[in-house]
Amino acid sequence: MARKYFGTDGMRGEANKDLTIDLVTDLGLALGYYLKKNKKEAVKPKVILGTDTRISGYMIRSALSAGLTSMGVHIDFVGVLPTPGVCYLTRKLNADAGIMISASHNPVKDNGIKIFSQNGYKLPDNIEEELEALMENREELLKHQISGDDLGRFKYVEDDMRIYLDFLESTVKRSFKGTKIVIDAANGAAYRVASKIFQRLGADIIVINNIPNGKNINVDCGSTHPELLQDVVKVYNADLGLAYDGDADRLIAVDHKGHIIDGDLIIAIIAESFKKKGLLNDNKVVTTVSSNMGFEKYLEENGIGLIRANVGDRYVLEKMKEFGLNLGGEQSGHILMLDYNTTGDGVLSSIQLVSAILESGKTLNELVKDIKLWPQELQNVTVSKEKKAAWESNKALTDFIKVKEQEINGKGRILVRASGTEPFIRVMVEAETQDIVNKYIKELIEKVKEELG
Repeated sequence: MARKYFGTDGMRGEANKDLTIDLVTDLGLALGYYLKKNKKEAVKPKVILGTDTRISGYMIRSALSAGLTSMGVHIDFVGVLPTPGVCYLTRKLNADAGIMISASHNPVKDNGIKIFSQNGYKLPDNIEEELEALMENREELLKHQISGDDLGRFKYVEDDMRIYLDFLESTVKRSFKGTKIVIDAANGAAYRVASKIFQRLGADIIVINNIPNGKNINVDCGSTHPELLQDVVKVYNADLGLAYDGDADRLIAVDHKGHIIDGDLIIAIIAESFKKKGLLNDNKVVTTVSSNMGFEKYLEENGIGLIRANVGDRYVLEKMKEFGLNLGGEQSGHILMLDYNTTGDGVLSSIQLVSAILESGKTLNELVKDIKLWPQELQNVTVSKEKKAAWESNKALTDFIKVKEQEINGKGRILVRASGTEPFIRVMVEAETQDIVNKYIKELIEKVKEELG
């Protein structure tokens, strides 16, 4: 069933345009009604609410809270906290739901709302569809509002960040003393948590992009723009750098020479570490169709199997559950470790990465030097919302892609897909040589623009 408001990662769009006050309030009313209807005990439902640092977060928080509290739902507001922190606290504190206000790596004008169930996982499709149906009937929802002396309450509980920090610290067994690390907080949700956990663990840290002003989240910084981090790591002779995205569920690393270490490479390092300790379920990991063939071959050579899922952390999670695996993720830096948390956790991934490096006795650069990645390029083509939704029905384009896939077969591969969160058609080409990549990426981009531009 096609959904009107929810996408692959909750609700997302331009704040005050797509995510309007009325729409967000209706979501609060609908979610409040749903939680109250499904609450077995005769007590008010409670939600954990967190946000990143976007200026629009205050507006969305207010509208959402108005809808929830008017339906008799209590809100514990944990302030600026990574998405995985909200997931963890939802489970730890036995809340009825968790809500994160963030558009992750998107530009500051965008925002989003991610809702998590009691178990810390994203809401299944059928519940999102039920919420959408409720949102379409505001008059009926308003009949269930409660009296003014029995409203839900809104409470600041920003000290709950300490509970998340205690959890993160509990996942490693060694001190990071003597390790110099540069942290890029993307002026986002990790701007307090990341520095605090590495200080607790004894690392020598330099922190950049940790002064959010509401408008600088993800701007030329973080996991999508690690250029400054690469320079700072080299200037300070640091052992490595760590970059998060706006809501800190992604991690990209930088070695001491300034080389980018993407999600594939991070998963390889953590997988080998887990395997040596007997902690890698079935000696397999889950990644996506975007993961590099060179990465897959390296895993095979080291006795680790790879299962591929569609792009999107929810699809990675589905495969992990299906096969009973505990490690998976995406090239973009979403890394899931289900023994610890229920969603991608950039800060958790970073401390597990540093732990694995220290256990190996090698540098980050040495750990990845034997992984021979194939040349790969990803480009985005901006398209309208309507053309993005219907692009696979464009026969001229899909036939062209099939022809190119046949041509490149055996020498590389092609992946064309619609972004789940942004107005893009994403075109990826991977091949044995850069010349092959250049040829096919150019031809595909031109055809996508011709048909959908």
